[in-house]
Amino acid sequence: MQNIVNEDKIKRGAHIGKIATFVGLAFLAGGLVVSLVLQDSPLLWLSFVCLLAGLLVSTIGTTNMNRWVREPRADQALAAGLKGFDNRYQLYSYYLPAPHVLLSPVGLFVLTAMGQDGVIRYDGQKFHRDFSLGRLVRFMAEEGLGKPFAEADSQVQALRAYLERHGLADKVEIENIVVFYSPRAQLSLSATPRPVVTPKELKKEIRRERDKKLSGKLYGQLEDLFDQEMG
Repeated sequence: MQNIVNEDKIKRGAHIGKIATFVGLAFLAGGLVVSLVLQDSPLLWLSFVCLLAGLLVSTIGTTNMNRWVREPRADQALAAGLKGFDNRYQLYSYYLPAPHVLLSPVGLFVLTAMGQDGVIRYDGQKFHRDFSLGRLVRFMAEEGLGKPFAEADSQVQALRAYLERHGLADKVEIENIVVFYSPRAQLSLSATPRPVVTPKELKKEIRRERDKKLSGKLYGQLEDLFDQEMG
């Protein structure tokens, strides 16, 4: 399996995360100092502005740190889940309109990576995440569960629009797999409209028998197109 990762994008994201975290802490500290120095001043409102700015910037910083610095990152977890496939299986991370795209002889996949941990349930209509004390402690530092299928649809549509611009959209079906990649994620699912797996289950899902496979010609066209995006 070839793991093709945009390392420059990861470095930029990590850099932004570190700077935003530092700046956010500086704002918070500044707000505390201002509140102590200007207790009886009409300018006390400045402390609230600093605290609010610090909270917002710190949230941006921790979100980027979680996404680009904390390991396993999404690209690392997906690559580990696909380990063992031959080099015809190519995972493109952070190069294409969808963050993680797998080009393979059996099809073209958008792998929608979700980093949430804990018990994650699907009741046939909505995703739910069990409450835990750990989540309460980290509530400012992690992304919410949101709507995984809506996020997946957005990624698939972005890749489809990209292929349309290059005249390939009508030739290939884009499959989608939602992957909860945190080692601490536990899935409890009921009748999902598309595959939802952990990295350990990813290879099994990819190997599932399909009616259509990519022809050698189409595989080569997609490979050439994706490689162009890498510069």
